[in-house]
Amino acid sequence: MAKKQPFYNNPVIPEGINTSKSHPIATFLKLFTAIAIILVLSAWLLGKSGDYLASLVPYSQEVALADVYEAPENNDSDIQLYLENLSEYLSDAMELPDGMEIHLHYVNEEVDNAFATIGGHIFIYKGLLAKLSSENAIAMVIAHEIAHIKHRDPIRSLGQNLAISTGFALLLGRSNVNLLGSAGLYTQLKFSRDMESSADKEGLQALVKTYGHASGATDLFKVLIQLNKDELIKEPTFFVTHPLGKNRIKQIEMLAKENNWAIDKATKALPEYFTKWLESEDED
Repeated sequence: MAKKQPFYNNPVIPEGINTSKSHPIATFLKLFTAIAIILVLSAWLLGKSGDYLASLVPYSQEVALADVYEAPENNDSDIQLYLENLSEYLSDAMELPDGMEIHLHYVNEEVDNAFATIGGHIFIYKGLLAKLSSENAIAMVIAHEIAHIKHRDPIRSLGQNLAISTGFALLLGRSNVNLLGSAGLYTQLKFSRDMESSADKEGLQALVKTYGHASGATDLFKVLIQLNKDELIKEPTFFVTHPLGKNRIKQIEMLAKENNWAIDKATKALPEYFTKWLESEDED
């Protein structure tokens, strides 16, 4: 009679069955890459959502938000009045929506910067003005910043930042998200490349309407690039909020060429006492 086989058996376990075939470093890199991709996509989606929702905020509400922070009082100095008049002239040329007003603030600090923030506020610094040699160049700076306000870029950028910071704050278990930070209206917002390109185009259009040509539009960038080379320092402050990019000047020149805007015409000289105005601010 044949011997019965048992209902079970004890097979030999192959060697290395519990050992991963991939190297631990490779596994770590795969996990790290996956997490990084998830975080980047999450930030992108949050940013896009924040941008869209912020664009729906009525401008009157944006102004009310800015009013929470105390804006610096403008004095009646010659330089302040000159910049305000130039800003008003450019604003008329740019046909701003009803109810949208520009508040230009001259800042007596040796900083190479100018920026737009919420509520129609624009800050332009002495350090930057002192390096520009024509009214056209200053007008381009101001028109560029006015364009950001016209396109609602400050509130959109703020919406992006707030959505991203809030999302990750909740993820990390934090609840204290400061909307504008302790700097208030002095908060400098970073704008996307598309925002910058659009502001360049709008600024150039305003320059042409005002002076009949686009000369002086690239003077700002040429001055700052030369400053960067001469002093061997990090990028001037203006580039922190207005990325230059390798082709920024070429793009502006190409835009002028496409629209037949002359860029080789004589620029308008600064007021005779412009330099003295800047110096008198230090004495005050």
